[in-house]
Amino acid sequence: MKALVSVLLSLVIFLSTSEVDHISFKDDFNKVLSNTAEIPALAPGEVAVINLWATWCGPCIKEIPEMNEIVEEYEGKNVRFLAFSEENRSVYDTFLSKRPDFKFSYEMSFGNKEAAAMIKALDQSEYKGRAIPIHVLIDKDGQVVDTFIGASPMNIQKIKDFLSEHASAE
Repeated sequence: MKALVSVLLSLVIFLSTSEVDHISFKDDFNKVLSNTAEIPALAPGEVAVINLWATWCGPCIKEIPEMNEIVEEYEGKNVRFLAFSEENRSVYDTFLSKRPDFKFSYEMSFGNKEAAAMIKALDQSEYKGRAIPIHVLIDKDGQVVDTFIGASPMNIQKIKDFLSEHASAE
């Protein structure tokens, strides 16, 4: 018994002091992005703002003009804005034919169920990925800084605050 406790203690000490390779969310997400040519992989050191939305989602559509303003403000800085919809491209094209003035400045991907599932899995709210829009903020190290749902001035401010801290001209 003493030997078992000693081995377990040694193992705990070893694991707590050894260097463990940690794969970032960005690394895992880039593997999903590599399955499609729509959106290139996120580069090392690049910050990302990710949005899961749909053409049928009123709150999603309502917040997009403010999100487009943020994209313009941070152009040329080390940040990417990515939008994913589980709908296919033809649904979006039909939507655009009815709203020719609509503009969404994020890089867009349609029908990428694997990316959508990864985004939804990050939602720790009571909705557990069943509500949109979902916003995900990724820092330069590829880690998820925040995930939140809904369209509101408070959420737009969260994105702005994150970018003022993490985006740069580097």
